[in-house]
Amino acid sequence: MKSDNLVQLSGFLTKDVITNEKKSFAVFTIVRKVGEDTLYMNCIAFPNQKFKIPFDILAKGNEVFVAGYLRPNKYTKDGKTTYTIQLVVEKIRETDEN
Repeated sequence: MKSDNLVQLSGFLTKDVITNEKKSFAVFTIVRKVGEDTLYMNCIAFPNQKFKIPFDILAKGNEVFVAGYLRPNKYTKDGKTTYTIQLVVEKIRETDEN
């Protein structure tokens, strides 16, 4: 994990995880109430030798704990470039409350 850019966050999944047939990645969004504000964090996870994605817990409404690092992301749609921040997840688990 990139220690200079470490993020740890818990929240509820806004919808079921998005993946491909090979399950070579997982895309999901978690939401967390922070005071008066609501934080939405777009997440992406890639399995590797040290990290397996727990697809069984990645369902809409489940509360999860994630840890990883932030990376900038950009895409162009209809000629307009949009910049976002994405959490690259390297650890996922259910929260203790589940």
